[in-house]
Amino acid sequence: MRIKVLVLMICCSFLVVPDVYAVSRKKLNERIERANNYLEDVMEIPDTRIPSALLRKSHGVVIIRQYKAGFIFGVKGGKGVALKRDKKTGKWSAPSFVTSAEGSVGFQAGLQSVDAILLIMNKRGLESLLKIKCKLGLDASVAIGPYGRDADAKIGPDTAFLVYATANGFFAGLSLEGGVLTQGNSANEKFYGIEDVGVKEIFNTEVTVPDEAKELIKLLEEYCKETD
Repeated sequence: MRIKVLVLMICCSFLVVPDVYAVSRKKLNERIERANNYLEDVMEIPDTRIPSALLRKSHGVVIIRQYKAGFIFGVKGGKGVALKRDKKTGKWSAPSFVTSAEGSVGFQAGLQSVDAILLIMNKRGLESLLKIKCKLGLDASVAIGPYGRDADAKIGPDTAFLVYATANGFFAGLSLEGGVLTQGNSANEKFYGIEDVGVKEIFNTEVTVPDEAKELIKLLEEYCKETD
């Protein structure tokens, strides 16, 4: 058992690396481009498409890729971006960078990476995301996202996050409960060129949207306007 825990800690030390460790602007641009591409892939395929009605109802989104680092121990870490949607105006904020971690000890063969979009469905979900660390299922409830025209009727009032996850282009049906989302403050500073800029400032539109992020915001606006 001690060996398992030791290996788990070692895996996490490589995966959950704080963004302070020399994240380049190029890498951050690539992270946003990956979010663009994944959002397009999900929304263009009928089997994985997120209902536009739920996008309009949401308080924001998190788009992230989770990597698996062990055939046996199932430790995962990931990187992505989060954007807030203003419920009054329908406008989307600039992206804030996030990292994720998820650890479990046990035999887990199969997938090496999972892409996911998390819809933030209520104020508690949004407030939990403003913390330095947000534990899914503890700080805020999480559920697998529904599909179909009546999808919004299938959501409980206390559901903070809806998860739409795919692996190799297919619906994965994962809730990601137990995962941890961490704010990438140093990555935000690097991307926006502003010292001490964090998720609160970004979500409150206190930063100028860089050109590299405008396409992602445009896509979200377009998908919100579509009919299911």
